[in-house]
Amino acid sequence: MNNKTPRYFEQPDESEAPLGFWSMLLLVLSTHLGVRTRKQREDDFKRVNGLHIFIAGILYFIVIIVALVCLIRYITL
Repeated sequence: MNNKTPRYFEQPDESEAPLGFWSMLLLVLSTHLGVRTRKQREDDFKRVNGLHIFIAGILYFIVIIVALVCLIRYITL
């Protein structure tokens, strides 16, 4: 087992290129679907600020809830 703990909420290293907006969006969507391997997830989280992912996740959650409410209202009309 790896003794190195993940650094989810630390700043990315200066040598690592930070993820852009579309890459972060793809990261959140693929994490929701569960299609990323643990290694890919750890590599991505090394390159992004954890706070940005948290905010993107909250916004994605709100979009999903609004979409479900709209879908249910459309079905029940």
